[in-house]
Amino acid sequence: MKKRIVTTTSVFEPGYPAEKAAKRLCALGFEGLDMALDYWFFPDSPFMGEGWREWAVSLREYVEKIGIPYTHSHAPLDAEGGSVISRSIETAGILGAKYTVVHPVCRQNGAIIEDAEEFIRVNANLVRPMLETAEKCGVAILSENLLWGASKDPRIISSLVKEVDSPFFGWCFDTGHANCFGYRPSVLCECACAPLSLHLQDNFGDGNDSHLIPGDGTVDWDALTDALNCASYSGDCVLEAHHQSLEAPDGERDEILKRLLSIAHVLRDKMS
Repeated sequence: MKKRIVTTTSVFEPGYPAEKAAKRLCALGFEGLDMALDYWFFPDSPFMGEGWREWAVSLREYVEKIGIPYTHSHAPLDAEGGSVISRSIETAGILGAKYTVVHPVCRQNGAIIEDAEEFIRVNANLVRPMLETAEKCGVAILSENLLWGASKDPRIISSLVKEVDSPFFGWCFDTGHANCFGYRPSVLCECACAPLSLHLQDNFGDGNDSHLIPGDGTVDWDALTDALNCASYSGDCVLEAHHQSLEAPDGERDEILKRLLSIAHVLRDKMS
């Protein structure tokens, strides 16, 4: 099945009307949406209010009507987020998204976790209680390679997935995070399992997580598509390149997003 080109809704600012974002991205030609629930984590937002389930139902009905589904989502907070994470998993299920990214815990008692075994132990213990909710909602929780300590290494994130060993837990490979710390795309071929999703974004490999459009930084995109094929990646072409759109005046965003979509077509064509 052909990979869908999916973009995060965080190409628009927090609180930007979700229906308007969906309609606009659909008109541009994107094929799926990654709901940035982390952009709805503020007081009085519909996600944090009492009517959050009704809000999610209305959004699913709307995107089904216009023809651009929610396929992925991103939770606020990390795996210690308690009720907010449970709400995020359930919201993803209501929206129809099959995956929700939950950041792993990177600190313990205020200190960054550097040791791989300790990182895996801590996060496996946090994830396991979430799996019943994930299964009930039909949503896979995805961990992600991040920017601190053991979380930087995609191989450790994939080893966490193997440790938990559940069909409702996988991982998301963030290209920009890996590039920040010199992890070349070939690291995917060394991982214990393939990622289930991607955050495709670029930067200059200087530790600054810029979230640029692919090709505007130093990620080797030919090597990336080769590595994804080597790892037998079978998920969608999911973009998290939001910085340039967010920084632009609203009237200039469509042209930026058209360029993002055009580049995504090229990347998708290079994936198996």
